[in-house]
Formats: sequence, C-alpha cells, structure tokens
Amino acid sequence: MSMKFRHYLFIALYALLPILSKAECSIKSYNFNDFNEKILFNYYEEEIIDRLRGMYTIVAITMDEDVLSQVKRFVVNDRSGSKSILYNADLYFPLIERLLFDNDLPYQLKNLAALESALNPKAVSYAGAAGLWQLMPETAKNLGLRVNKNIDERLDPVASTKAAISYLKKLYTMFGDWSLVLAAYNCGENKVQNLLEDNKTTDFESIKRFLPKQTQLFVPTFIGVSYMLEYYGEHDLTPSIEDMPTSYLTYVKIDKSVNLNNLYKQTLINKDLFKLYNPAFKYNEISKSDDGIYISLPDSMMVEFVDYYINLYHAKVDTATIVGSANGNLILDLISFSRPFINSPEKVSDSKVESIKYDLLDYAEVKDVPKTNTEWIRNYQYYILKTGESLLDVTAYYDGLTLEDLMEWNNISDKDIVATGTPLIVKR
Repeated sequence: MSMKFRHYLFIALYALLPILSKAECSIKSYNFNDFNEKILFNYYEEEIIDRLRGMYTIVAITMDEDVLSQVKRFVVNDRSGSKSILYNADLYFPLIERLLFDNDLPYQLKNLAALESALNPKAVSYAGAAGLWQLMPETAKNLGLRVNKNIDERLDPVASTKAAISYLKKLYTMFGDWSLVLAAYNCGENKVQNLLEDNKTTDFESIKRFLPKQTQLFVPTFIGVSYMLEYYGEHDLTPSIEDMPTSYLTYVKIDKSVNLNNLYKQTLINKDLFKLYNPAFKYNEISKSDDGIYISLPDSMMVEFVDYYINLYHAKVDTATIVGSANGNLILDLISFSRPFINSPEKVSDSKVESIKYDLLDYAEVKDVPKTNTEWIRNYQYYILKTGESLLDVTAYYDGLTLEDLMEWNNISDKDIVATGTPLIVKR
C-alpha cells in the first residue's frame, strides 16, 4: 500500500468517525430508552399478554399488534391522558355503572365512554360529536336529547348516558355481538349491516378489513383502555390522593326554571364549579321543562341547591310529585352515591345500656344458623363473584341452580376465565 493511498484512507476514515460515533450513540440511546421504559412503566409484553388472556372482556381479544400497541398507548405513550381518565372515572363511573346495571347491560360498557371522551362531559370532537359518549347532533336528537340554542343534553351526564344506553341496546338487538356493536357505534349501523350482508357473515373479524381504519382500531382501543382501567396500578398510573376528586357527584332532576345569576347570589354555590359540572346549559337561565333536566353537583353543593330550589317553589310545587326519602324528608328525583340529605332525627331520647349476664357460656351452642335472605329483581338477580369463588361455588348458594344454566344465562363457555367482581345473572 503506497504512502499516498494510506494518506487518503486515513482522511476518509477520519471523516466518517463523527458519523459512526453518532450512530453508536443513537443505538445506545435507543437501547437505554427501551430498557428505561420497561423499568419505569413496568411494560413487559409477556406479562401484559398473560393479563390480557385472563382479563374478562365483552369482546374477543385477538393477541395481535393492534391490541398490544393500544395497550402501550394507554400505559406508556399517553400516561397523562390515562391519569385524566382515572380522575374522571371517580366522578362519572358510579353513575354510568348504575344506569348500565338498571338496564341489564354489561358494566364494562362504561369503558366505551372512557375511550370516546376520556370521561369528559365537555369533550367536543372536530366532527361535532360531543359529551361523555360523543354523540353527533342528529343521533342525539333521534335518541330524544335536546340540542338547541338553550341547551345541549349531550353534555348532560345523566341524559346522555341514558341515550347512549338506548342506542347500545338497539345495536345489540341488531347484531347480538359486542364487537359488531362497537364497530357500529363508531362508523354507523348501516355500514356494518351492509358489510355483513355483502360478505354473508355475522362475524366481526370477517368484515374488519373492509371497515374504515379508525373503526378497525376501535375494538383494539377498547381493549387497551379496558386493560389500563383494570391494571393501572401495575404500571404506576395510580393518581395521588390530592389529585383525586374529594366528593362524589349527585344528580337531581328538576322541571322548573332557575335563574342561575340569582342562584349564585343567594347561595354559596360557586359559579365556576356549577358551570364545570353542568356544561349543557348555554345561558344563565334553566328553562322550565316538562321532561325535566338533571343538575350535577358535588354532594355538599347539591344540598344547598335542593334547599334553594324547594324554597323557591315551596308554595307552587305540588309536593305529591316530590319523592320522599327513607327518613321522610322531601327531596327531588335524586341519583346519589352517598347520603347528603340525611338530617338528625327528631325526638331522640337518651337510652340506657343494658347488660345481659350469660351463665355457663362454655356450654352455649348455636342451634339455628340464619339463612341469608336475597331480594329478587323481577325474575332474576345479580350475584357478584367474590375472590376465590368459582362458578360451581355460586350454584351451591341457590336451590336447583346448575352450572350449565349459570353458564348459559351469562354466555360463559368452558374456555372463559371469569374474573373476581363479575356480576352474574341468576334467574328464578
């Protein structure tokens, strides 16, 4: 090798040195970040796959890249968004769960609202969908919601949830499969129905590739947010106590007009907080409504609102239309998750504590074991599966209940894993 050639070779290698160094740093940085990501967020794909396989869902889980990428989206890529969902879940999940339960729908459908709006009742999409359930104006009107210059009931948590439930029940009647229901909720029932007819199938996977890209990802995204809501603690997503709501929301239905400016002046109700929890009202006047409208407020504020409202119409309101509480106090049509309206009972006299002397306690024995009484709802009731219980254990609690009947009523197959906390239908 000549001296001249070695000279040019040295110059060429010297010129490449910064590029090679940069590439090496890039590789090291990537590997470090990937490792750091796993350590910080506990993102171990093998563990996640195991959890997904054991997770109760209303849709079949296909363990593909779409599902895993959506799980990663909620537990790694968009952690701030997931924390917002967890914050709002404490506010709105109790309401949604109760209304789903009252309508015999799977409790996991609450995760659809988390997916659609991050549980933000004020959310509005670029396409014009709004509210917890992201309903379009025409869809909302067809479902009986008011969307006009004075009010937008898509932003009312109670009214919009009842409307969404009505729509979901209709879709399930049409398709009988929750994957198809979610697809139809996203892109419209007509499109899904036409694809099923054209392909002579009733299976979601058979038409998935013909759906819009957003709809193809809708079921995987539903699985992703469901995973996050069940396993957020495993990924260090638990919000701090100071970041969580301090009070449940209470909802009351009114049918008379209320001037909000007068409400703010005559009560301690904060104007900004009232607007935060009641974005459906566009002006400072709640109009009279024969169908009624719901007000959402934290418990403490709701007590003051109800007192103001009843005093406002004390001489006018027919008290027969006001629902009586368990202790006899008059309240309005109320959805509450605590007991903000319980007052101290009147005429309470002091009681004396009387002791009973037991002799020969060592020889006492229990002769009769009381049986647990259960209250039937219509012709069925729900049983919540406890930790360590199996379906076979549940059958032992009910006379004549067989394992086959229990599995059939709840659409459970031999391959399904039923998670703790699952509500099971038990018929008479």
